[in-house]
Amino acid sequence: MSHPLARRLILGIAFSALGSGLTMPFLYVYLAQVRGIPTQTVGLIFAWMGVVSFLGAPLGGTLIDRFGPRAVMLVGLVVEAVTTYLIGHVATVGQALVVVTAICLGTVGLYPATTAMLTRLVPETERERAYAVQFMLMNAGFGIGGLVSSVLVDTSSVESFQRLYLIDALSYVGYIVVVMSLPRSAGSLASVTDSGSEVPAGGWREVLADRAMLRFMMVCVVVVTFGYAQMEAGFAAYVTETGGVPASRLGWAFAANTTVIVLGQLLALRFIPGRSRTRLLALAALIWSVAWLVVAMTGRVDGAAAVGFAVVGLGLFGIGETVWAPVVPALVNDLAPEHLRGRYNAALSMVWTTASVLGPATAGLLLGNGRAGLWVAATVGGTGVASLLFVRLRRHLTPRADGRGRTVTDE
Repeated sequence: MSHPLARRLILGIAFSALGSGLTMPFLYVYLAQVRGIPTQTVGLIFAWMGVVSFLGAPLGGTLIDRFGPRAVMLVGLVVEAVTTYLIGHVATVGQALVVVTAICLGTVGLYPATTAMLTRLVPETERERAYAVQFMLMNAGFGIGGLVSSVLVDTSSVESFQRLYLIDALSYVGYIVVVMSLPRSAGSLASVTDSGSEVPAGGWREVLADRAMLRFMMVCVVVVTFGYAQMEAGFAAYVTETGGVPASRLGWAFAANTTVIVLGQLLALRFIPGRSRTRLLALAALIWSVAWLVVAMTGRVDGAAAVGFAVVGLGLFGIGETVWAPVVPALVNDLAPEHLRGRYNAALSMVWTTASVLGPATAGLLLGNGRAGLWVAATVGGTGVASLLFVRLRRHLTPRADGRGRTVTDE
């Protein structure tokens, strides 16, 4: 990337991801096993987090378009730093609810604001590369953080978790410093429009009137529900309970996924420019369908072979992610009018929130009732159907939004 401010922003994102990687895998364990909150109650807390994130996303998008991404990022990061520290000190269900609600409200604007900021900092032809590098470094941060925390965490020690949450909070402080170092005008609407030009009025009604965006969101809900949203809940439950893979070996599969992303993302970028984005997304969904077929094989073999299929399955899933990650935000931000960029990116985050509720619910319903075969059919079939839907979506997009014929040298 040629823009130094974009490089600075992405390094801040990666630094924050390193801290988040320390704590992200352990919130459920921390609340249930360390703080002694009943597992059913913890499940309700997680469901509540999904509701708050979904309801808060429209407000986040509106604030970005009103005040600019930099201001929203700073407020969100301050809230995240404080609440991440506080989560290490909750002792009751009520305290946990208050803190996780604040965490979700701080988060709702962060992803769309970061994407809007990055989109405005780089030339249009470099967006896919910027999103890809962001995704790659985030995964590297998550992976390194997860490895470190697996060594430091001790479920018999509250203090070990408090240390992790303190480090995570400090990583947000580091990210705040990075964002504050950016010029006040960085990522603002004024920085990408002619001075003195009138900014058109617009709101969520205009977003909802964009049929291409709505179609895209609906297909994304399908593929994320049966793809990404199954990685932690459905995958872990299936391979351990049906496949007999030891829980201690799950880390190998996720490490394979992260390694593929970190090593393969820049290679994937050589393949992406100038190709139809809908066909690329169809390819990503098809790869995920194959990945779930491989994962399903853990239920038909034993021992090391089952572990091997789990590792290869999530590794294949990572290949699909390297295609997905740069293409989705690029497509959304080519659809988005400049004055509604915050709302469009918030709409995309609502897709993830919706799928993060539907995915685990589907996995719990099927796997919790001994319907492992139906879970396999749902994940393989759901991602496969989404692949076909992406192909059909192509006719509803302009060549520009679909990325056809564009290269990194285009102006």
